[in-house]
Amino acid sequence: MQIALVILYGLLGAFVGVALDLVADRMPKRAPLFQGRPACEICGAGWRWQELLPVWGYLQRRGRCSACEARLPWRTLLLPIVTALVFGWLAWFRGLSFELLADSVYSGFLIVIAVIDLEHKLILNRVVFPALWATVGLMVLRVLLDLPRYLHYGYWLAAGWAPGQETALVGALSQGAGALFGFGVFFILHLVSPRGMGDGDVRLATLGGLITGFPGALAVVFGSFFLFGPVGVLLLFIGKEGRKTPVPFGPFLVLSTWAVMLWGDGWLLRYLQG
Repeated sequence: MQIALVILYGLLGAFVGVALDLVADRMPKRAPLFQGRPACEICGAGWRWQELLPVWGYLQRRGRCSACEARLPWRTLLLPIVTALVFGWLAWFRGLSFELLADSVYSGFLIVIAVIDLEHKLILNRVVFPALWATVGLMVLRVLLDLPRYLHYGYWLAAGWAPGQETALVGALSQGAGALFGFGVFFILHLVSPRGMGDGDVRLATLGGLITGFPGALAVVFGSFFLFGPVGVLLLFIGKEGRKTPVPFGPFLVLSTWAVMLWGDGWLLRYLQG
């Protein structure tokens, strides 16, 4: 049963990846998201339905537009693969549950934010704000359904609460505290060095804190810098980025948020028990 769920959910993820590719293509251009079929950026020829199939459509065209032979971006191939793997992993990790739904929504937004930041060095309000509202909506739904989550009330447990005393409302308060923490830390960094830490990073850190709650937001913030350090040094060393060329920080925040989202409760348990 679980294997079937993983396969089917992974296939769903592949089609979600096609949609995310469309978002990553149109959002930076401020193009209407739901107007017309995906089309070639060079000649404007619309893609046929079979060309929209994940991976197969790309391979069938040999990575080129079928009308003008212009090369398609690599994300058209990679995004469906990555999203399929992520959704399949989530299905195996969470099973058929509310957490699977929530983590799938979070992951979809995080993936497209990272892709746009890598390509354009932009973290767009048009993506982050809907992600924030979706996260708030899931938080409210969690409260209405009374579905507490360990990761979201870790601070209160650390202060003396015992497992079994948790409530979804306390978890919502923890999410709010995480959002404030992420916003506060990165807003200060933005004030100190606006060229080094953009306002888009402030909004993304707020989203990461809202998803993971407090103290998960602590791990998100410090984990992002831990990941950024060696990669930034490596890029400078091999000459891919100069000292005056900003390295997009968003993907590191995304990776850190995703890791804490999935494994942060286990890390917190070991900390409280150790």
